[in-house]
Amino acid sequence: MEGVVIKSTGDLYNVKINHKIVRCNYRGKNKLNNIFSNPIVSGDKVKVQLIDNQSGVIEKIVERKNYFIKRSLKDKKAHIVGANLDQVVVMGSIKNPYTKLKFIDKCIAASIYYNIKPILVFNKIDLLDKSENIKLNDISKIYKNAGIDTLSISANLKINLEKLLEKLLEKKTLILGNSGVGKSTLINKISSNSKQKTDKLSIKTGRGKQTTTFSESLEINENSQIIDSPGFKEFYFFDIKKNDLKFLYPEFKLFNDKCKFNNCLHKNEPKCSVKSAIGKSISERRYNNYLSILDELD
Repeated sequence: MEGVVIKSTGDLYNVKINHKIVRCNYRGKNKLNNIFSNPIVSGDKVKVQLIDNQSGVIEKIVERKNYFIKRSLKDKKAHIVGANLDQVVVMGSIKNPYTKLKFIDKCIAASIYYNIKPILVFNKIDLLDKSENIKLNDISKIYKNAGIDTLSISANLKINLEKLLEKLLEKKTLILGNSGVGKSTLINKISSNSKQKTDKLSIKTGRGKQTTTFSESLEINENSQIIDSPGFKEFYFFDIKKNDLKFLYPEFKLFNDKCKFNNCLHKNEPKCSVKSAIGKSISERRYNNYLSILDELD
């Protein structure tokens, strides 16, 4: 029988088959042949051999439409965050905690690389004073000008949640971000079956405490799903190379083929069209993050 994985915890998986939840494990011989640190993730379609009405064995993963992956720090393998996605919501906040724009830029670049639409959402706008609101507007303008769908919300006070909900309906959406930006609070507000745990920021670090410890698919309605993922402290690419990065910045698109050299990385090369557009069509902050990310890549 075929079903969809809605929760993965260690070696056990909750699979939804004909509106029923079946608890499954995965055959060991298949694990040995897998290049991923986690062979199955929420959103995967799988073939299941039922043992009884409540349990079964996953025998095959149906070919994925796409996936969003990062590098596992534990074993350097690819770690799948979500599969068969329509879009990725990258959640950030200007305050409590502050999300680094380099982290946001990495998540957006990875989404584009895996052919998944990125949506940038800034949460906790209810906490901002006048100067912080100006800062948020300036940052939002950078991403809107780069062609990234961008929205500001307060999950806690339900500000602009209807606008976000419009973007999530009839889609399968992965939600990711640093710990503490309010992913679980948001999901509890918009999902019909969520009871995600929330927590306060760490007093010591000012960063979020990780409350989501596994990947889980939750429903907004029958045709609209959101996949919650554990918060990232850092985000590392798995298979994105130096030569790929320039194609993952939408605002570079008009300039990539106008440089003097076809293999221009927009770094130190002469007569570079991208560098000529910095401060005009291309944000200096985004470009500086591009250079910083480029230095991390092979």
